[in-house]
Amino acid sequence: MKKPKSFDKPEGKEHLDKDFLEELKHKLWSTKGIRFYASDRLKKISKISNICTSVLSVYLIIFGLLSVYNIYNPSEQHQNLFAFSMTAISIILLIFSVFENSQNYLVKAEKFHDCSLDIADLYNELQNFKTYDTKSSDKDKLEYCNDIQSRYQNVLRRYENHDQLDRQKFRADNMDYYKYLKWHYWWRIQIIYFYKTKLIYLFAMIIPGIILGYLIIKNVS
Repeated sequence: MKKPKSFDKPEGKEHLDKDFLEELKHKLWSTKGIRFYASDRLKKISKISNICTSVLSVYLIIFGLLSVYNIYNPSEQHQNLFAFSMTAISIILLIFSVFENSQNYLVKAEKFHDCSLDIADLYNELQNFKTYDTKSSDKDKLEYCNDIQSRYQNVLRRYENHDQLDRQKFRADNMDYYKYLKWHYWWRIQIIYFYKTKLIYLFAMIIPGIILGYLIIKNVS
């Protein structure tokens, strides 16, 4: 005999078994938190992107000075290759700078922050209603829910959607609430987050530095 199908919600999603006010409260709480995370992520990317561009520009200048001050003198056979490499690096740096500037990280971060504040206002209003307006009729609650839901949707329409990584990071940092997540989920998301926000820029700064140090040490020795 088949067991009846269970309609119980997974652990961590118990709010879906409660009234609509509670579900709406969870939506507001999670979305405002995720949008704050999106804003913080973009600010971090903007900062490390600016540092990376500056460091690469310094490397480019230093590479040029190597031959000017005779610190590194390639053979005549390799002079054209060295000059070509310098030109190629300059073009790559220019394209990288234009691309990074076109992303408008700080502008997007500010918009996500504003979105989170708008949702936070709705969340606080809902909390006040649940706490102090305890004698409301079902009709009043329904009207209030429809009003908050409509205003919430209007806020979402005005802003760009966040990245999936922001939702994952939010859940990883609030695993006390999302108890259905496994312990390794936090570590996996931290690694992915580091890879997508810092690792590429760190490689872009470290590898040219290693090459530069190698050329100087090779010439000195």
